[in-house]
Amino acid sequence: MTRRSYHQYCPTAYSLDVVGERWTLLIVRELLFGPRRYTDLLNGLPGIGTNLLAKRLREMEQADIIHQRTLPPPASSTVYELTERGRGLEEPLLSLARWGMAYLQVPPPEDHFVGIVQGMEMLQLLFDPAAAAGMRLTCEIHAGQDVFYAAVDNGAIQLVPGPAARPDLVIHGNIKAIIQHVMGAPADGFTIETGDAATFERFTSAFRTP
Repeated sequence: MTRRSYHQYCPTAYSLDVVGERWTLLIVRELLFGPRRYTDLLNGLPGIGTNLLAKRLREMEQADIIHQRTLPPPASSTVYELTERGRGLEEPLLSLARWGMAYLQVPPPEDHFVGIVQGMEMLQLLFDPAAAAGMRLTCEIHAGQDVFYAAVDNGAIQLVPGPAARPDLVIHGNIKAIIQHVMGAPADGFTIETGDAATFERFTSAFRTP
């Protein structure tokens, strides 16, 4: 594979030679929260196009950032996931995301896409351990066909794709509206199916507005 290079003897330049192409780091972001099917990636990255996504995935496989795996039955789907080397991008990418928090608009622009992975990332970045000290609360969020849960446990948070075993809260609706509400700009577009408004507000108190 011919790859563009900065031709500089520098670790930063070498890193950008591998992950500096458009969409590559956003694909890594999609995979930080677990394996994703090709269609999941395509749906989570509107605007990338099928040909470019396929090209980026090939390049990332060749660079040992991702690999493919077939899920066991009954799913039997082929998914992409990060390799050990790819996992090494987690902290640099989260640091870059924290740096970019200064540019966030509240509420989010109407034409900006927010999917399940962006929602999970935002909750991770907005989480305030001090505000969540002593809190134990699990919130399960359904956004269309996607579901994940956020488990707050005494100043720590865990974000996991899939349903929770015993959620205190179950919320259905638009993930963008939910994140907007968490960021302190109340929004419609979601409903509380299990739990109540007071419990939801207690959950949102664990997050800080940028």
